[in-house]
Amino acid sequence: MKFRQAASAVLKESVEPLLEDYRPTAVNSLKFAKLSLGTVAPKIEGIRVQSLKKGQVTMDIDLRWGGDPNIVLEVDTPVGNIPIQLKDLQVFTVVRVIFHLAEEMPCISALLVALLSEPKPRIDYTLKAVGGSLTGLPGISDMIDDTVESIVTDTLQWPHRIVVPMGGTAVDASEFELKPEGRLTVTVVRANDLKNLEMIGKSDPYVVVHVRPRFKVKTKTIDNNLNPVWNETFELIAEDRETQGLTVEVFDKDIGQDQRLGIAKVRLSELEPEKPKEVNLRLLASLDTLKVKDKKDRGTCTIKLLYHLFSKEEQLVALEEEKRILEARKEMKEAGVIESTTDAVDASASGSSTATGGSGIMGSVGRELSKAGKFMGRTITGHSKRIE
Repeated sequence: MKFRQAASAVLKESVEPLLEDYRPTAVNSLKFAKLSLGTVAPKIEGIRVQSLKKGQVTMDIDLRWGGDPNIVLEVDTPVGNIPIQLKDLQVFTVVRVIFHLAEEMPCISALLVALLSEPKPRIDYTLKAVGGSLTGLPGISDMIDDTVESIVTDTLQWPHRIVVPMGGTAVDASEFELKPEGRLTVTVVRANDLKNLEMIGKSDPYVVVHVRPRFKVKTKTIDNNLNPVWNETFELIAEDRETQGLTVEVFDKDIGQDQRLGIAKVRLSELEPEKPKEVNLRLLASLDTLKVKDKKDRGTCTIKLLYHLFSKEEQLVALEEEKRILEARKEMKEAGVIESTTDAVDASASGSSTATGGSGIMGSVGRELSKAGKFMGRTITGHSKRIE
């Protein structure tokens, strides 16, 4: 009983700040009203031990949890507080634990813990509005699904990892933390035959691209056009080309909440370093094809890609710039420029004179983003034009 209470308290303390960081723009706050892990313990269905690198032992654990937790999220929206209960939780994943060996007792200097990206972690649950129905709250379920997906992808899924230094042995934990591997240059060229969501006129599309959900960037919006041309170029950081991918989302700019027109993903493992590649992506309603009910054609998005592997010197510089961008995003959130640290940053905030000049917090944030732009999230060149 005491262990469950302690584990629930640690989980709440760890996850609530992430909920705030990844909180969608349409929500004022997102926190736990109740959090109990229940009485059902996770099941270990298999263990594989291997030595993939000298000085390390890797253990892959097949984990399944059909839990009975009592989890209630308090979602503060412009129309009031909405308590949402998470029920019927099931988790299927492979947990990778890497033991870094040491000569001195306890013979382990640090543990690295992560969820393997393949097979993709599966977290199933149902949502229920306490004292009401979710049918009257359109978009809430998708919002929570996207938030959970972003947190898992950006913090727990390999190559992201939790580093746990072990007592008794002096160790520099930063040695084991995630580091930039390379730079992905993305040019969003155009889209064709986009789905029209407007009753009058046509959709007003823009594109959001990211490798990590925490570092989203976006193109300009092109009004009233289902075949827009952007020709905007961004640079993003990747930590592991073998397991990460580029997510491309096309949205319709709207009053209130923007609507997603389509989404697609490109595995970075498909790219050969230093060799340009043009890709014509078929847009889907969701990357989870099992959840796709709308099978209608959503058009295509054409992008150009170039992957550059960092030298050790470039890696160190990119790591520092990545930290500056995170701090800049926090300052922008505190200043009310963005509502969440995971909001997509547009061209004007990532490289134009309107963001890099001026004084006070806006000028400071703009300058930090401009400095960081050499390695990620900067619009380098580009323009937009209309095609009627």
